[in-house]
Amino acid sequence: MFQIENYQKRIPYFIRYDHGILQNQQSVLENEEFLLKYQKNVDQLQTVIEEPELKEVIQSRNEKFFQVLEQIIKVESSIKDFAKGYQKFGFVVSDNGITYREWAPNAKELKLNEYSCTTDNGGNWEVFIPKDDDDNHQIVHGSPLITYCNDLQRVSVWSQVKKGEQAIFWNPENKYEFQQQQLQQKQQSKGLKINKQRINQLENIPGYNAILITEQVLMALDINQTNPDDLKKTIDNLHQQGLSVLMEIDHQLIGQLLKNWDGGEFQYVREGTDQLDYSKWEVLRLLLSNISFWITEYQIDGFKFSNIDLTDDIDIAVYLMLANDLIHDILPNGISVINSFEYPALCRTIKEGGLGFDFKVSQSQTKQYLPKTLYEIPLDASHLQQLNGLVLGQGVITNGKDNNLLLLESQLGWLETEFAEVNVIDFVIEVKRSKYIFLFNPTDQNRTIKLSYTINKVINHVGYKWTQIDDNNTEIQIQSEQGLIIE
Repeated sequence: MFQIENYQKRIPYFIRYDHGILQNQQSVLENEEFLLKYQKNVDQLQTVIEEPELKEVIQSRNEKFFQVLEQIIKVESSIKDFAKGYQKFGFVVSDNGITYREWAPNAKELKLNEYSCTTDNGGNWEVFIPKDDDDNHQIVHGSPLITYCNDLQRVSVWSQVKKGEQAIFWNPENKYEFQQQQLQQKQQSKGLKINKQRINQLENIPGYNAILITEQVLMALDINQTNPDDLKKTIDNLHQQGLSVLMEIDHQLIGQLLKNWDGGEFQYVREGTDQLDYSKWEVLRLLLSNISFWITEYQIDGFKFSNIDLTDDIDIAVYLMLANDLIHDILPNGISVINSFEYPALCRTIKEGGLGFDFKVSQSQTKQYLPKTLYEIPLDASHLQQLNGLVLGQGVITNGKDNNLLLLESQLGWLETEFAEVNVIDFVIEVKRSKYIFLFNPTDQNRTIKLSYTINKVINHVGYKWTQIDDNNTEIQIQSEQGLIIE
C-alpha cells in the first residue's frame, strides 16, 4: 500500500485506497497522450512478446507503476511538477522574503535559526521571513542556516549550498547563466567512455566522452570544494568540448544521511535500517526532485544509480521506472546507467515492458557481447582488463588516468561496428569487431593458438612475432594476462 497519510487532510479522494484503485475517480491514464507514451496491455509489451516467461513480474511492477503515476498526476498534474520539490521545500526566495519548508512528521518543534516554524499537522513545517523595512532580506547571502528539530541541530534535507557540515544561504546578486545547451545527441554511436571524478576535480581527459561526478549526496554543493557559479562554468566548458556530464546517485549514502533526521525511526528510511523507504510519497518526491534539480539547475546530462538492490522490492522498481521516465521526459537524450544484477529488462524502455535504463554496468569479464553493457574498470585493473572493457563493452567507467588505450580506440574507431562476434580458442577469447580482431588471454599460462586467417600486423605491440603456417592459417603465442589487437 502506497503511504499517503500526510495528504489525507488536503486531498479527500486519497482517503479511500483499496487494492490499487482510487475510489470514485475517473482514471487520468486513459487519454490519448498517455496511450501514445505507455502500453498498459501487458500482452502487447515487446519484452513479454519476446520473453513470455517474464509476464508475471512485468505485469506486477507495471500495475504498481501505473497506480503510483496516477496518484502523482492527480495531485501534482505531472511527474515533472511532482519533481519540482526543490522549488517548494528548503529555502525559497521571492520578491517579498524567504520561505523555509521542511517535511518532519516526527517533529514537535521546528525552527530555522531564530525563526519558529508552524505545521499543518501533516508533517510539513514552514516559516515565512519577510524583507525588512529597507526591502532587504533578513538573512543575507552567505549566512549560516541552522534547523532546530526538537533538541536536534540539523542541516535542511533540501539544502542547495553548504560549507562543510553547515547549510549556507546562497543568494548572490549576479548568477552565472549557461552559454551552452545540454546534451543534444546520445553518446552511443561509438561507445560511452566515462571517467569518474569528484565534483571539485572535473576536467577533460582525452579519450573520454563523458565525466561521472561521484561522492555527491543530494543537492547541496560544498563551497569548500566549488560554488554554484564555478560548477556551472565548468559544466559549460565541458559541454563546449562535446563532453557529457553525468552524476552518480548513491542511494545508500542518501539513506545514511537521512536516517533519524527528525528523530523518528522511519521518516525517510525503513525502520531499523539505512535503506530508503521507496513506498513513501515524500521519499519519491525528494529523489525525483534531486534528479530534476541537477538537470534543470546544472544541466547534468544523465545519472548512474548505485547501491540500490531491487531484486525483491517492487517499490524500488517503481521508483526506478519513475526516475527513468522523468529523465527522458525532461531530457530526451539523457543517459541513465545502473549497476548490473539479475533483474528482468533493465535496459528495455518502459513502453516495451522494461525499467528504461540506457546502460547497465558489469565489473566482470564476459564472453557474451552486450551492446548496452558498460564495464567498470578499477584503479588496479590490468592492461588486459582495460582492453577487455573497451572492446567487449559499449563503454567503460573507470577511475584510472591511463589514456593510451582510449586514445588508440578513438584513433582507430574500434567501435564503428555495434556488434561483435565472440569465440573461445583454447581459453583465449577472440573478438571480431569491425576490421579488427582482439585476442585476450585471461589465464595464468602462455597460450599458443592457431587462427584460420592471416595477420597483417599486431597494432598494440610493435615487432610482435607470429608464424604463418600457410595462406589461410597462422600460429601465434599470447602471453598470460595479455591482449593483442590484430589487423
